Amino acid sequence: MNRRVMLAALPMVLVLMFSALSLAYNEAPMLQEKVAAGLLPPVEQRLPENSLVIEPLDGIGQYGGTWHRVTDSRDWSYIRLAMYGGSPVRWIDDAQGIAPNWVETWEPNADRTQWILRLRKGIKWSDGDPMDAQDFMFWWKDMVLNQNMSDPVPNMFISGGTTAVITAPDDYTIKIDFAAPSPLLAESLAIWVNIGMGDRMIVPSHYLQQFHPDYSNYKDFEVFEEKMEWWFNPECPVITEWMPVEYQTAQKLVLERNPYYYAVDTAGNQLPYIDRIEVAYAENFEVIKLKLLNGESDMQVRPYLDLTDLSMLTKGAPSGNYRVMFWDSGSGTGPMFLLNMNHEDSARRELYKQPEFRRALSLAINRQQLLKMLYFNMGEPTTGTMSPKAAEFHRSEEGQNLYEEWRDSYVSYEPERAKALLDAIGVVDQDGDGWRDMADGGKLTLRIDYAAGGGATYRQTDEMAKSSWEAIGLRTILNPVDGSQLSVMETTATFDIRNSWEIGGVPNFILFPQFLVPVDGTRWAPLNGAWYSVQGTAKAETELGKTARDRTPPRERPEAGGVVERLQALYDQARVEPDEAERDRLALEFVRIHMEEGPFFIGTVGNYPRVVVVSNRMRNVPEREDLPLGGWVNPYIVPYPAITNPAQYWLAE
Repeated sequence: MNRRVMLAALPMVLVLMFSALSLAYNEAPMLQEKVAAGLLPPVEQRLPENSLVIEPLDGIGQYGGTWHRVTDSRDWSYIRLAMYGGSPVRWIDDAQGIAPNWVETWEPNADRTQWILRLRKGIKWSDGDPMDAQDFMFWWKDMVLNQNMSDPVPNMFISGGTTAVITAPDDYTIKIDFAAPSPLLAESLAIWVNIGMGDRMIVPSHYLQQFHPDYSNYKDFEVFEEKMEWWFNPECPVITEWMPVEYQTAQKLVLERNPYYYAVDTAGNQLPYIDRIEVAYAENFEVIKLKLLNGESDMQVRPYLDLTDLSMLTKGAPSGNYRVMFWDSGSGTGPMFLLNMNHEDSARRELYKQPEFRRALSLAINRQQLLKMLYFNMGEPTTGTMSPKAAEFHRSEEGQNLYEEWRDSYVSYEPERAKALLDAIGVVDQDGDGWRDMADGGKLTLRIDYAAGGGATYRQTDEMAKSSWEAIGLRTILNPVDGSQLSVMETTATFDIRNSWEIGGVPNFILFPQFLVPVDGTRWAPLNGAWYSVQGTAKAETELGKTARDRTPPRERPEAGGVVERLQALYDQARVEPDEAERDRLALEFVRIHMEEGPFFIGTVGNYPRVVVVSNRMRNVPEREDLPLGGWVNPYIVPYPAITNPAQYWLAE
């Protein structure tokens, strides 16, 4: 644990060491050959003035080899979550600390209304073109602030109801001025991997300008948006550890080491160690498991394996030449259910706003049965909370107590109590057909909308919820939906009861509050969240004469004095509070509201382990005990496996 904590300061210390002593750099044999052939400049000319230094987990690795991977993601999202090089800064120590990346230092003023970001000098894109502040400003001015472009103003750059003013005083400095304090900007810069997962932050302007309508003959952004998605377009330069070199639609993606990647190990070897990554697309998860059993995939973290697969995977380990281990999920909910509080049907919307109805659904679920059947008693039944690893739950005794109270608030299996709650709000069988009806006599059928390609655990959870709710008289149907269609249903608020989400959590509540308070167009009040998301931007006062679902994005003002408006007001207060203790106090107020007026999301079994399969030839992959918090796999915001530095993985051939 102490060795891991020391890594928080290590990158900067080692950068200074390399700079001061001018130690020689080394590079992979495949790059040495290109240098000798005149196809690349020497390694010293490809690295920045102060290289990022990453300490290998168990010692210096060996160059070479191909990392074979399999995915069921058509947009290759899981390979993106294995590379942290595109992010300005990075989480370390399971998100307990922040280290530099392509932003080398960050300096706020006393009241956190101004931040100065200093870029690492001399970083180059994968085609050798210099990367500097102008690439950031192109993203900001020509994409984010251009209302015809799809990149919105990120929430982190709005404070005091106003979009920040961002300038570049020189090629390696970015100055950000806020109308009100923005105390969590550094943490916000670390979330996701910021290369198409989350906010982009920086793009190769020298390449993309040729497709931008303001710099070319193109009339719209259609081609521009296609070209900037590097995982579909190997032409697009990157600053990640590996760069795409081949893409075959719905078949495979091939990446090779980026010869200009800006990191080295403690001996001065340019990273990554592994030469190539070959990602094969699989139509379904059964194919992925078969390839693991046959030894055709070197590591499986995402898409997730189910605990129900554990016996099969353990038996197949010797022949598949892999090992099975656990990293913590960090889940506060397990598979959960979101009721649409902005439902297009007004009667359904009013029903779902009643806490008694949501509590009845929660009390009807037999979580002990789920725990035993799907999780082998690994995990804890939960009403649904933010991640138990969140800092606010651990910085005070009050926080820990509130976590336990929230977790247990409506967790018990009490079907008779659930029936009584439904009776009390008039949701009873009025026509004698055996099913409960709306209070006004209308028919009531619950529809669980979920991703058709989801894992077995989600499907079985849906089936058990259906059985539980029907046992208390609520007719329920299951509705598997294609993932892209489900996303549309979220943003247009046309889903009924949504499953497939989990709360993986974030290091603190205020950093990514979407489950606590609607601030974007997803989750339990998507139209209200989308309304909030445009406040402080040029879109806020547009399209007010249109109906909520005809606006872009679809959005609706929260009910005056309602719980959503109150939560958003509390968030406005918390996000500008520079004092950590006071911010924690406000964060725990969210928890109290969720207990008093919730649940707004219904959890099942949280805090369970994730199965990770790793080839025996792959080295420097951390075990659970190597990770300060045991791992935190579920959220994209704390990106696994990127946070474990796959650039220092190596293959023993």
